[in-house]
Amino acid sequence: MSYQTTLNTRPFMYIETKKVAQRLQDGQTSAEVRTAALTQNFLQLPSRARQSAVVNTILKRLATLDDYLVHQFLVADRETSSLILVYALMISDQLFQEFMRQIYFQKIVSMDTALTKQDGLKFLAEKSTQSTKVAQWTAATQSRLASAYLQVLRDCNLLREGQLAKGILAPDVARYLQQHGEQVLYEVLIGSRV
Repeated sequence: MSYQTTLNTRPFMYIETKKVAQRLQDGQTSAEVRTAALTQNFLQLPSRARQSAVVNTILKRLATLDDYLVHQFLVADRETSSLILVYALMISDQLFQEFMRQIYFQKIVSMDTALTKQDGLKFLAEKSTQSTKVAQWTAATQSRLASAYLQVLRDCNLLREGQLAKGILAPDVARYLQQHGEQVLYEVLIGSRV
């Protein structure tokens, strides 16, 4: 399998994603948001290349969400909106989704709640045997990616002081995802089989 990851040194980009989602909610098109990101630098990034890369990544993530989830991302409590962003990350980044399913979810359902960077590195080592793309990544790249995965979990409060926690969604969003979302990803978000 060929993987492309959208995670980088600032993998979660919660505030930046909120800014882009608000512009889309206000009626701007993706093209208008891209242009504004480059001309107005509303994401406050240091270079034009970085502005372009980040806005494209965020738009790709938000494109995986329907109007209801984008709206809930903007108005829900921080924990719910963070989990909606994790849901979008899992849909838009296959390798991250597999990490969440094979490492986070398996650990949380088996009540093995300790998670370290080493778990991420083992996951990537296994993936390198299955994917020539991952196998070509340097040890430094794999190390940064393992760190990025843990940072996402910390940023959305699924990892606290090295211990995994289950996600808690607002009841209306939980019902919506259960009825309209991908079942497996919903189960990952809440850390339990339904």
